[in-house]
Amino acid sequence: MSAFDKERKRQGAVDESGALALHGHPELKRIVDLTAAHYGTAFAAVSIIHKRTQVLLAEHGLNARETSRDTAICATTIHTPGEPLIVPDTRADPRFVHYETVQAEPFLRFYAGVPVLDGNGHALGALCVADSTPRTTPFDPTLLTIMAREAERHLQ
Repeated sequence: MSAFDKERKRQGAVDESGALALHGHPELKRIVDLTAAHYGTAFAAVSIIHKRTQVLLAEHGLNARETSRDTAICATTIHTPGEPLIVPDTRADPRFVHYETVQAEPFLRFYAGVPVLDGNGHALGALCVADSTPRTTPFDPTLLTIMAREAERHLQ
């Protein structure tokens, strides 16, 4: 199956899920707040990657409802369902060094995200944590993965 066909199927799953209607859901907000606190990061979000945008259903520290998909690190996270994406320093990673969110507010330097899946295994978006300083110590994604599964329960 081509990348175009995979994305078309994934986008169909996003549309069918009704997840976009869950913006501001209190349980999703609880998940991002707890995850940010556990990892000591300034930012966390549950996002849905929708067509040309990243919609933040719940966020901690970002003060945004959506961003461009073109500069959303979560849009890369969804390409590997079931696997976390950990970027210790976005400015040292050629995939992200030129992203607006890295070069300007909120100046993301560290990022870790886990795809959030629907019941058929399509990545709708991601649960992520991020910070404005790079992470030099090893990152354990265990709680991030557990909380992504919790977010999935609320999206289904």
